[in-house]
Amino acid sequence: MQEILTLYKLMILYILDNTVGPVKKTLTCECIIEQDYTDYLTVQTAIGELAEADFIRSFVEGGNTWLEITPDGSQALSLFRGNLNEELRMDLIGYLKDHNQEIRNDASVLSNYKRSINGEFEAHLIAKDRGITLIDLNLTVPDEEMAANICKNWKKNSAEIYSYLTEKLF
Repeated sequence: MQEILTLYKLMILYILDNTVGPVKKTLTCECIIEQDYTDYLTVQTAIGELAEADFIRSFVEGGNTWLEITPDGSQALSLFRGNLNEELRMDLIGYLKDHNQEIRNDASVLSNYKRSINGEFEAHLIAKDRGITLIDLNLTVPDEEMAANICKNWKKNSAEIYSYLTEKLF
């Protein structure tokens, strides 16, 4: 069983190594599960063990859990990449290509909100392009519903809002 779990760990490292920046944990899991390689619990076990070994980093941002490969993870993958056969690598790359736009959008438009010290809510909105922050905006609003709506609408309208701001400010 440990040998097969090692294969899933290598698959996860390979996925993270072949994307630019962090990837949603859910997408990483789906890449393996939807191709019928294994089940959800096994992928979660592999992710947990990779994080414990400091081969990947996990963090929460914008209401999502994100994964990214660490330098130690990259080094481990380079040593054991040969354990992933060509067909398996092509399956993973194919999945990433099919979901490329989703991956780019997920990593480039981020939002979350929290209650501020004065009891109001602060919506934090970020737009990036190729890892470069284009806009990082905080809006304070009186209630949680407004903050949640701002975050939801940011995902849909960030490009239009960014264009509007640059047009008005430049």
